[in-house]
Amino acid sequence: MKKPGILLVTRSQKVCKTFENNLNMFFGSKIQIYFHHEHHPVDQETMDKVDLVLLSTGGLPENLPKIREGVPTLVARRTIHLPNLEQLMDLAPGTRALFVTNNQEIVRDSIALLQCFGFSHLHFIPYVPGEDTPVPDKADVDLAITLGLPELVPETIKTIIDLENRPIDLTTILDIARLLHLSVEKAHFYTAEFLRDFVQLGRSLAISVNNERRLKQELASILDAVHEGIIGIDEQGRITVFNEDAEKILKLSAKNCIGKTFDEVIPDFNVQEVFRSHTEVLDQVLETRNLHLLITKIPMMLDGQFMGAVVTFQDVTKVQRIEQEIRKKSIHLGLTTKYSFRSIIGVSPSIALAKQTAMKLSKSDFTVLITGENGTGKEVFAQAIHQASLRSDGPFVPVNFAGLTESLAESELFGYEEGAFTGARKGGKMGLFELAHNGTIFLDEIGDAPLSIQASLLRVLQERQVMRIGGNRVIPVNVRVIAATNRNLMDMVRKGTFREDLYYRLNVLPLHIPCLRERREDFFILIDYFLKNKNKELVFNEEARNILLHYNWPGNIRELENFINYLMVIVEDNQVRPEHIPERIANVQAQRITGADESAAAPLIEEVKNIIFVLSHHGSLADYEDILDILWMCSKRQERIGRKMLQSMLPRPLSEAQIRGKLSVLNRWGCITVGIKKQGSQITSLGIQVLQSIKEEQKHLADQA
Repeated sequence: MKKPGILLVTRSQKVCKTFENNLNMFFGSKIQIYFHHEHHPVDQETMDKVDLVLLSTGGLPENLPKIREGVPTLVARRTIHLPNLEQLMDLAPGTRALFVTNNQEIVRDSIALLQCFGFSHLHFIPYVPGEDTPVPDKADVDLAITLGLPELVPETIKTIIDLENRPIDLTTILDIARLLHLSVEKAHFYTAEFLRDFVQLGRSLAISVNNERRLKQELASILDAVHEGIIGIDEQGRITVFNEDAEKILKLSAKNCIGKTFDEVIPDFNVQEVFRSHTEVLDQVLETRNLHLLITKIPMMLDGQFMGAVVTFQDVTKVQRIEQEIRKKSIHLGLTTKYSFRSIIGVSPSIALAKQTAMKLSKSDFTVLITGENGTGKEVFAQAIHQASLRSDGPFVPVNFAGLTESLAESELFGYEEGAFTGARKGGKMGLFELAHNGTIFLDEIGDAPLSIQASLLRVLQERQVMRIGGNRVIPVNVRVIAATNRNLMDMVRKGTFREDLYYRLNVLPLHIPCLRERREDFFILIDYFLKNKNKELVFNEEARNILLHYNWPGNIRELENFINYLMVIVEDNQVRPEHIPERIANVQAQRITGADESAAAPLIEEVKNIIFVLSHHGSLADYEDILDILWMCSKRQERIGRKMLQSMLPRPLSEAQIRGKLSVLNRWGCITVGIKKQGSQITSLGIQVLQSIKEEQKHLADQA
């Protein structure tokens, strides 16, 4: 018996394939299917075998061969695959959806069908390319919906929901069975599949509603756990959220506030400015209801659309009290760090190598010795190492030996028991090593530690235990030690001013920090960083840039930051010119440009030689070297120093009269300046050159020996 032939007439091959699958599901091998679409026109011979023509849209195409007399034509009624509708369930009301197909009739039918399915809250915009339909502005559309034709969506629209090709409706299947006298035994399977999809869609909706309810409960718990008042307001100005802290601070009931407008509940908060401007207002101080509140107002935006506002606020007095407690417990004690490896700015090879080495050192627990000139950032590296180490949750305790007198050093480092000495605190005091337990202790300027303290330090580093002054028990301490110095400890060891055994105990993991003149690639990167932090913009002309690049910056990054602060005060506009640069910096470049350094080099060298000759006849050159060395170290810290302090810092003992005489000689020959009224002494640039020449001469003699 001849199988009835069905001709599928569609615009595209994909729709033909969908129709074929639908028909095979019902009729299987009982029918013969033929195709006619844009890529596969049917011929007359095939047309003569057709018993039914099934159209995807109304109207026969012009290129379709003649249909035999008596052969019926049927326009397929179509539905939408239900599981695909899940993609529309999360769309917000009012979402503007461009509905894209290749036929106006399909657009109208599909939109009507979706509205019947319950998606009337979406705003559908019909669009058929090539039918004098203008391409919509992307600002007027949120997304596009299509039926298996994503290639027709305008390129300006990036979000696309594809509901795929619409299958044949069950009523059309029944019409085909009637016209061709076919049985429809499998109709119940199709109905079951439809019901399964419908149930699955309902379950997804129920799960979505349940998840939304659960999410609301979790959000409410989170909002109540936050220790600040939170008020949520919708786009109509009505309060939708009022958490527990808002109730406590404002002494209002959430039940009585939710649903009311913000003007009724919090008129003093001036929320209207957010509704007008759609911009956030941060950290606004408001005095109301006998309270001082710190308020932040933030607009809620979704896809560029204003959805309302969130107001958060805190009682300022409570904030201040918490901050004071934190400062007492940590910052005041110096137990926290401010810097990490992100704080180390620069791209030069030298700083990159130092940073890379420091990162590796942070992974171990051995003692680190950081060396480098004053102002290079030794403490920044120390804090960064601590921050990246396994001890980052522990305290970071800095100790600066340059500012620690010998009499205080032991009690500060190791602590004391009650009554250990006159003036001892009642109950005693915990030492810095104890405070650093399970953390890191940073021994800054370790080269300035008195010899008596060096012995005690060595014992702690060896035994990892301390004994308080006046105490009779040892206290174990688990600390990592990071030491730093700008002095040549090996040279001090040779001179006997630093213990050799302590040096080797400290110098386990050495780390050298390059000075600024060794990383000139970072110079203007650092300047930009300082200016950005100070919210300031300065532009350096070419001449000014050259002057700064040729200066040696003996004070390194600290000197550079001070120089930026100076420019911020001096420069009236944002243009930095040579006249804005201090003479001590500008004169160096002026000498380079004029060649004055070359012409004056010979007389200057001769003058330095004469001064050294004079000094050698007024005592030991080693004594003058030590004095100038100490004055230079203090000069780097921009400090002057008196005779008594100088006397205490000398590696070899000199009487006060001897020091006075040597300072007088150095002052007479221009190597130092002596202040009046106990202002102390300071090294000059000539004195620095004399010091360097003495060091070179001493090194030369040592090499010959």
